[in-house]
Amino acid sequence: MFDIDTVILWLQQNPEWVAWGLFLTAFIESFAIIGIFIPGVVLLAVISGMSASADFNLLTVLVITFVASFLADVLSFIIGRRFSKKIDSTWPFTRNPIWLARGRKFFKNFGVFGVLIGKFIGPIRPVMPLTAGSMNMEFRSFLLIDILSSLLWAPLYTLPGYFAGKVAFENLDNPYLLISVFGTFALVAIIFITFFRNKA
Repeated sequence: MFDIDTVILWLQQNPEWVAWGLFLTAFIESFAIIGIFIPGVVLLAVISGMSASADFNLLTVLVITFVASFLADVLSFIIGRRFSKKIDSTWPFTRNPIWLARGRKFFKNFGVFGVLIGKFIGPIRPVMPLTAGSMNMEFRSFLLIDILSSLLWAPLYTLPGYFAGKVAFENLDNPYLLISVFGTFALVAIIFITFFRNKA
């Protein structure tokens, strides 16, 4: 059973692995299916905060999470394309056919735009690239859309944790301003995601 507390404790004791922890968490959170089972969002926020306390440059954090998420999506897309005719009869979809059905419905409803939006919706995110690949979306179009979605995804999922870490460990002059800005950002994101999630 995955234990998030154990991972966090280990990284605290081994700060030289924080960058790899950030990369692996972003990758797992975005990779087909695994993101459903592992609480990557929570872990990513915590490790982003740890990276701030370890004096990681903000750009470094964003680049690491962007690259990891993008690579996970591309690999998921390729798997979907390669096994498009076998996915329905493959575990875990044999036990959870609703995952693919939800992804296909979302893709049919929103098309290419669905790949962008699906990146930010929990139940859809882990299967969207896989679904797009299995439904023969053009690879070039997928890459362009996924670059954009990953560029948006990286700051959305890391900045709150990163700046929380800055506030906690460096006592920034105006933490309330940071909290207000990212609170507003999070609220808008929640409203946006909720709308499209209801369409899924």
